[in-house]
Amino acid sequence: MPIRDQTTWTDDDVLDAAARWSWVPDGSRVAEGELTIIQRPAWVGGHVAVERTPRGRAAAELVDEAAAVAREWGDVALEWALADRDDPALAAELEARGATVIERLDVLARPLPADPAPSAPGVSARRVASREDVIAIGAINAAVWGNAVPSEERIAQVLEEERRGAAEGTGFRVLATLDGEVVSTGGVTLAPGPRGTVARLWGAATLEGARGRGAYRAVLAERLRLSAEHGATLALVKGRIATSAPILARAGFRRVGGERRFRLPL
Repeated sequence: MPIRDQTTWTDDDVLDAAARWSWVPDGSRVAEGELTIIQRPAWVGGHVAVERTPRGRAAAELVDEAAAVAREWGDVALEWALADRDDPALAAELEARGATVIERLDVLARPLPADPAPSAPGVSARRVASREDVIAIGAINAAVWGNAVPSEERIAQVLEEERRGAAEGTGFRVLATLDGEVVSTGGVTLAPGPRGTVARLWGAATLEGARGRGAYRAVLAERLRLSAEHGATLALVKGRIATSAPILARAGFRRVGGERRFRLPL
């Protein structure tokens, strides 16, 4: 069934919007061509990654091309994001060369605006706005994702991103507090899509001791509310099947497709 609001988003529209989505943080190295190949900055971790794959080319040729770039950039492994509708020959080629699946994601979406969600006791959510906020969410991302604790340079970069996002209407970060302590965070990028503005939800993380107490739901609800205020008509997220996907389903998101991330040793 299509996702319906004032403008009808078909499943193909949603998948097209998902295919356009590549995370390119400041400081990334990007090779733009038929393949989109990204080397993200050291604070992110991970390896050189292929985030967008063309159709109609031989799988072996594509893997050779991407592997050559990764080696040139000094990496020892190559990651590759493949959507369900990508050529199955590419997954077979990666596996034949020794690649393994390191992550499985659901592509989920829901129309905006969303109905207001009740807050759990002791939980509140708001937009990231200060240096202290950036330090707090940096500590969460380090604990949950293994990111580096933000340096002074990175703190300044995030504050500038938030200032620019507010001025240009291109995105924002949100945090949630539980009994006054910052315990959860998540971001949004606002981008054009096939049928209107898309709110790309990313980077949701909650400290382990605070899970199951409503902080993640508060971050989600605030992101949906602010996204609708900025004119977004669709919320889109790539959620981990075992963790965030069930919560997103309860919040009205519907699975439209899937994605696997492979890692190939070089």
